Amino acid sequence: MLEVGNGGMTDAEYVTHFSLWAISKAPLLIGCDVTNMSAATLATLTNPEVIAVNQDPLGIQGKKVAFASSQLPNTSTEILVTNCSLSSSVMDPRRAQWNVNQDGSIRSPINDKCLSVMNCNASEGATVVLTECHVNDPQAQCQGLNQEWTLTAMDETVILQSSAKW
Repeated sequence: MLEVGNGGMTDAEYVTHFSLWAISKAPLLIGCDVTNMSAATLATLTNPEVIAVNQDPLGIQGKKVAFASSQLPNTSTEILVTNCSLSSSVMDPRRAQWNVNQDGSIRSPINDKCLSVMNCNASEGATVVLTECHVNDPQAQCQGLNQEWTLTAMDETVILQSSAKW
């Protein structure tokens, strides 16, 4: 049962609970007393972006994409992308593909954006995002070094060239 607003959880836990229901394509039926809900509960239950995920016209549940940090000393962070294959009738097959370019960038074939380490932070737990490509651009954030990757031949591991991590 969707428990947002029924008591016993923090607002952050309610947001997480509601988001998990939305991404799993579960019915979003309000389970609390709507005459006594708080402003935070109302904001959670009416979040248009979360509702849009739930009401996506393809009707497909979210798929796991995990960024896992190693707990061992002197090891680098791994980026794991799983469950990228769906029936071609429901998903553009390019969503499961990446283009590795000679300039060191890894680009999405859908929008040609580059895989980038956010805020030039290549430490453990850093965030990897898709952004406009600025490889080797001295005027860009990190001078574009946060978008230069090496793909190892042995196991196809992706490594950020500027830090030798990932």
